[in-house]
Parts: sequence; structure tokens; C-alpha cells
Amino acid sequence: MVGDLTDKIKITGGEQLKTSIRHGCLVRMRLLDEQTVVTYVCVPPLLSDEEDETIKELESGGFIRDEDVLDTWFSSALWPFSTMGWPDDTDEMKTFYPSNVLCTAREIITLWVSRMVMMGQYCVGDIPFSDVYIHAMIQDGQGRKMSKSLGNGIDPLVAIDSHGADAMRFTLASMTTNTQDIRMPVVAITLADGRTVNSSAKFDGGRNFCNKLWNASRFAMMNLEGIDAEKFDAGKMDTADKWILSQTARTIDEVTKALGDFKYNEPLSAIYRFFWNDFCDWYLEWAKPRMQDDAQRPIAQSVLAFVLDRLLRLLHPFVPFITEAIFQKLNEIAPVRKLKGIADAEPADALIIAKWPGNIDSLIDEDAEKQILTVQGVARSIRDIKTKYNKANTPIKLVSATTATASTAKILNDNSVLIRGGAGVVEFTVGVDIEKPENAASAIIDDIQIYIPDMINKEAERSRLQKQKQQVDNGIKGSLAKLNNENFVTRAKPEVVAQAKENLEEAQAQAEAIDKLLKELDG
Repeated sequence: MVGDLTDKIKITGGEQLKTSIRHGCLVRMRLLDEQTVVTYVCVPPLLSDEEDETIKELESGGFIRDEDVLDTWFSSALWPFSTMGWPDDTDEMKTFYPSNVLCTAREIITLWVSRMVMMGQYCVGDIPFSDVYIHAMIQDGQGRKMSKSLGNGIDPLVAIDSHGADAMRFTLASMTTNTQDIRMPVVAITLADGRTVNSSAKFDGGRNFCNKLWNASRFAMMNLEGIDAEKFDAGKMDTADKWILSQTARTIDEVTKALGDFKYNEPLSAIYRFFWNDFCDWYLEWAKPRMQDDAQRPIAQSVLAFVLDRLLRLLHPFVPFITEAIFQKLNEIAPVRKLKGIADAEPADALIIAKWPGNIDSLIDEDAEKQILTVQGVARSIRDIKTKYNKANTPIKLVSATTATASTAKILNDNSVLIRGGAGVVEFTVGVDIEKPENAASAIIDDIQIYIPDMINKEAERSRLQKQKQQVDNGIKGSLAKLNNENFVTRAKPEVVAQAKENLEEAQAQAEAIDKLLKELDG
């Protein structure tokens, strides 16, 4: 039988693979070089005695039974219980069977997933997992499946060499969708060692994030030297402290829920916004001057250390290597990271064994969030004016603001130090019905009018305000047309109609403010 199998298959030329069926046996032969031929035989399912006879005949002819022939099935269907002492009722079986989640692609649901379930039920009497996460497939930029034959695949090891393991993980997680396949444009690049390989510019985003995380964390830890958590006093926190803790609590809730729902791009997007926008763009800038104040430094340091700790724990599943490195350094500089009396960060020797951030909803402060929203709006408006007049990097000596309500004026006055720090202003004054200074550039946000004196050319400012007035007037016309439409008023949901009326009132107030500015400019 063996002779019949090998003699009837002829391989010529260079390295190649041929498959043939002889006497019910699947034979694969590969010519590795001019002298060596390797033959593989797959014995078909037979009755036990026939199978034993066939195997004995093959072995007598010099064939060796492959010890890894069950590797695929062993790693999937058999492994969960064959490694844990089954059929005995062992502690390992009680602890690890069944597991929780199987992560796989959709094309092997029948070939793999269902058979694993059936094998577990047959052998153990219980399903091997409770949930199956079906992930999307990664395609090239043209929507083709990545494959060796097309040469359009990306070797993960190449992505690690060119961008880093964390950058690759971050990018793939950020692109993850529930069911829609992912397109990743593939380009050829040359590595430092001279190799030309496939990669993708998509990984640049992951690398940029990791660089930002490293630099921001390093800056934060430079300001944590000498931290003493016992000196923290919650009563001395400013609005920025309360706000960043509130945002931290909301981010923890959002990320934890999304991960529990098997959504991976949504929690990463939430962490990204929190880290890049809230933590880096605003809180770190506000914390800088407080580190030079003996009274404020213990408060700012404690909040900074606590928030950084929570951030690293949230990010660890996505970028484990860089977060672990930062966490180890944070342990050296600030081993105790707690907000005495209100929150505590459980210590851990390593981030990989640290506890997931728990619920800290008691730190959610809606009032602080509203105040900071107003502060950020004013600071952005001032920065926009400075950029418009080519003074983005120039400290402005004086900025004034007027508002129609005393409550808004109080918010701005109470947080003037945050506005000055966020906008690069030396002095900021606010009040009700402040007169517009001479040749002042102006901006309007909600019911607040902002003035920067001696900034503008009158003609240019008049043209800008007239253009803004035209846009506001068009919005008013659209709102009036909608509210004068009986079908809209009677058929739309009450909250939609109420929102339309509120939008109209705000636009009309803004139009009046612009008219006032135009009159002042002409006067």
C-alpha cells in the first residue's frame, strides 16, 4: 500500500506541493530540494480495526505518526477540560470551566464555535463559555481580505518594529466596530534595517497618542516630587479640581459600561477625549502655577496623582506596556495616591495586577462642570481673538467681559484665575453692563460679551460683525418659519418645539448684542 501511494506521485521542477488521493488516503508531497521529498498522509475515518491496519502498514513503510496532528482541535475543543484533570472533578475544573468569553471571527462560527460547544456539552455536560464576541475582519484599503497570495497583509511584528506594540494595539482597538469590516490602507515602507515591508499610516495615530501619554505623564510626575497625601484638604479644592474629578468619575462609568457591552472603540474614544482634552489641554495647564504656591501645591498634587492613577488603569487593557512603565515610576514618586476623606487609589506593585477603577460617582459635580464649560468658552473666545490678530503667543494685558446676569458674572469672577491661565491674559475684569473700550476686539458667547482693548481696525471689525449678524439673522428667519408652521407646532414633540423657541430667543439676544457692538463701533 505504501509503495502504491508514493510511486504514483511524481514531483518535478522547483519547490512545489501536490495533493492526491490513493486508496482513500490523502497524500501531500513537498520537494524541499533536489534530493529530499517529504510525504504527508492523512488517514480517512475508518472502522477501528481498518484504521489500525492502515496505520501499521504506513508505519512499517517508514512513515512517522505526527504528534501534533490534533493541535488545532486540542487548542480549541479539547483544551478547556483536557488540561484540568477531566474526567475527575478537580479544583482546576471547578475554577476555570466554564470560562466567560470566546473571541473569534464570523467565518468559523460553525466550523469552530459550535463544535466547541458540542464537545463541551458531550464531555463535561456544560458549555465552555457564556459569551461569544464576533469581531470584524481587517481588510486592505480596497476592501480585500488580507492574504499572502495578494501580498496585501501586514505582519504584526512589522507594525511592532515600526510603531511599537502599544501603538498597534491602540490603533486596532480604536478602529474596532461591532460588525462592519475594517479597512486599513497598506503601504510599503523601508525599515531601519533596510527591509521593505507592508505597514499602514493608521498606526501613526497610535504612536502619537503613546508619545503624548508618555510626555504628559512625565510632566505630571515632575510636579509630584515631595507629594504628601496627608496634607490634602478637600475643602481647599478649586473649581478645576472638582471638575477634573467629576470628569474622571464619568469616564470610569462610561468605559466600564462599554467594555461590559463588548465595545472597544467607544471606551477608547472616551479615554482619549478625557486624556487629551480635559487632562492635558486644560487641567495640566491650570495646575502649573499652583505648584509654585505652598498652600495650593498639596491639593493640586494629590488630585493630579489620583487622576493619573485612574487614567493609567483605564488605559492598561489597550496600551499595557507604556502604562506599566509609567505606573512603576508613579509608584516611586507618589506611592500613596489618595484624596483623604473622599477617594482612595488602591496601591499595587504592578499595574497588571492592580484593581480596575471603582465607582466614584460621589465626586460628580454638575455645578463645577457648568462653571468650567463657561470658563472654557470664554478662554477659547479670547484665544480665537488673539489668533485672529496674530497675537496667539503674546500675553494680553487686559481683557474685560460684560454679562446681563449677576450669576454669570460671579462664575467668571470666581474663576478668573482659570480664564487668565487658559487664555494667556494678565488681568481679567468682569461685570454687568461694562462699556466697550476704544478699538476693542470683541466676541460673543451666550450672554457674555468679551472685549480686548486696542486690538482692532474698525473697518475690519465692522465687516466681521456685519457678516456674523447676517448669519444670525438667517438663523432667526429659519426658526421663525419653523415656529410659524402650524404643522410643526402641533405635530412635533413638545420638547422639540420648546428647544426651537429657546434657540430663537438665544439668536435674537445675540443679534441685539451684535447691533449694539456695531453702534458702538460707529459711534
